[in-house]
Amino acid sequence: MKKNNFRYIRLKWVKSRNKLYALLRSDRSREILTFMFFLVISFIFWVLQSLNEDVESSFSLNVKYVNVPEKVVFTNKLPDEIDVRLRDKGTTLMGYLMERMPVIEIDFDQYKNNRGVFVVTSSQLSTLVRKQLKNTTTLLSVSPDSIPVYYTNNSGKKYKIRLIGSFSTVPQCVMNGEIKMSIDSATVYAPLSILKNIKEITTDSFALKSLSDTARISLNLTYIRGAKIVPEKVEVTIPIEEVTTKKLTLSVAPQNLPTGISMLTFPANVQINCMIPVSKFSKIHADDFSVGVDYNQLKDHIGKKVAVQVLRKPPFVNNVQVTPDSVEYILEEKVGLW
Repeated sequence: MKKNNFRYIRLKWVKSRNKLYALLRSDRSREILTFMFFLVISFIFWVLQSLNEDVESSFSLNVKYVNVPEKVVFTNKLPDEIDVRLRDKGTTLMGYLMERMPVIEIDFDQYKNNRGVFVVTSSQLSTLVRKQLKNTTTLLSVSPDSIPVYYTNNSGKKYKIRLIGSFSTVPQCVMNGEIKMSIDSATVYAPLSILKNIKEITTDSFALKSLSDTARISLNLTYIRGAKIVPEKVEVTIPIEEVTTKKLTLSVAPQNLPTGISMLTFPANVQINCMIPVSKFSKIHADDFSVGVDYNQLKDHIGKKVAVQVLRKPPFVNNVQVTPDSVEYILEEKVGLW
């Protein structure tokens, strides 16, 4: 069985090979091969001719900052490469591609001063680039056209961070607790001329809507020109929790009664309805609240009822409703015993 399979494969191979040989020996195939040969030769000559003509091309050159003291901190983001546009023979530009592109070195000692800032101008940057190019190469453009450098020898100064932004929750949720930031201050490195004008550090503004669960976001600290902020980001946690309704019965407490005067209210107790976080439901009791009526409201008051006020409640309790919201009252004068 194996011998028969082998013989079949061999016969198929011989037939395919003979067909290929016959095709290649045909006049049509010879014409196609001849055409392809001259097409390849023409392409090679075209490439060689193009390489001998002046052409333009763009390149990226790495930038290296040298002779920088250990204590110096750069306080702005410096480019680590620049883009240049060059014109030269195709062979020369091809050489730039084949070889490692030259590195542009900016010597800190050459530009430093007492102000903590210097600028490598367009002409200075072009001169540095030309030094790394061949004499026949024309420099057409450099991007960026200049490099501002801010630096400092100072150890840095800490500033408080202020959160900028807003948020809202869905109706059945509230914020439960304080907004937390991973850090409350950051260190700023900058020349003294910049540091003296900084009062605080702010975050980039944020806006969150319809929150239904605790939100955790990462915010950049607002960029200050010429300054380096460490760290550059802060993690913010906004605790959001679902709320539920709780009912409590409270006694109405008269407030600001003059000496010798007592007050009776009808009814003596009221019911409050409030929204509280689910996790606090079992921890909330009537003693955490206080409601009352204020005697001072009666001075210019007309009628037999006075409004009930919520005098005290936990900070995380919202939408407190009092039923009834006003009560009748009777004032009694205390008579002394002689």
